[in-house]
Amino acid sequence: MSISHMTCSSGRLPVSLVNLVLKSPIAPSLSVEPGTIEHSRKSMDFFGKIMPVARGVKIQSISYGGVPCQQHQPRKAPSNRVLLYFHGGGYCVGSPLSHRHLIARLAKQSKMRAVAPDYRKAPEHTHPAPIEDAVNVYSALLEEGVKPENIYLAGDSAGGNLVLATLIRLRDLSIALPAAACCISPWTDLSMSGETIASKGHVDLLLTPELLRQFASHYSAGVSAEQRGNSSAMSPLAADLTGLPPLLIQVGSEEILLDDSVRLAEHAKRDGVAVELQIWEKMQHVWHYTFPMLKDGRIAISEIAAFFDRNQ
Repeated sequence: MSISHMTCSSGRLPVSLVNLVLKSPIAPSLSVEPGTIEHSRKSMDFFGKIMPVARGVKIQSISYGGVPCQQHQPRKAPSNRVLLYFHGGGYCVGSPLSHRHLIARLAKQSKMRAVAPDYRKAPEHTHPAPIEDAVNVYSALLEEGVKPENIYLAGDSAGGNLVLATLIRLRDLSIALPAAACCISPWTDLSMSGETIASKGHVDLLLTPELLRQFASHYSAGVSAEQRGNSSAMSPLAADLTGLPPLLIQVGSEEILLDDSVRLAEHAKRDGVAVELQIWEKMQHVWHYTFPMLKDGRIAISEIAAFFDRNQ
């Protein structure tokens, strides 16, 4: 296992400005209290709409395996090398639109086509609906003729959970696995037993234990925290990771899910997976999302692209 502690490159002022935005009323809403989910979904989509999209990337709506997706095709990038990206949002909010700018940037940096599924979300669609959608999209890419060794998976937060859940399901179905995968600030333990859930609460500006509990309750259809934590399909920390492809894990030092990433890396190493863990100093949850304002977001995206290149 390779562990890197990444020094902050953005400077104090940009970090302070981004943190100010995250604490302000203009920040995307994540609330999933009764009656607020639709507002939160629209809020995240609005934020995605106003963020700049990488030049030279053609974005279009498409369907794979019956699942609506957004496809990002960078100019001059081959179409037979594909990044399958799962957006975050606690399995309740978020969409390919809310993450459009991040996905387009990563597609361009990685020089490959990106497909972002608009997988079904809770509470309307509970576990395992997102995993089924992800497997259907991946299988459709294979049917299209894309070789598994030319497919890469990535996702942030709950999308990082979905990356791992998808890999585990594909392995268990004896479907050829992709070349490599990246988890950005992944949520790996839905029982929320990590030490930093409490110890980082005073510095995490996006997530709270209560918000995670609400996400988990919606996604799991209300099953107990103990059941969620013991479910290998919901909590990758409870799963056997043997046979998974190389993993890159990126996490900020200021987030309550820090321990989820550290424990995931240790678990992956124990199960024989080639894993790289990057802990980014002073960074908030999925800091990549604010890459137009934050140099560390741009560098982190470049690191993901370089990781994919090393695992061709």
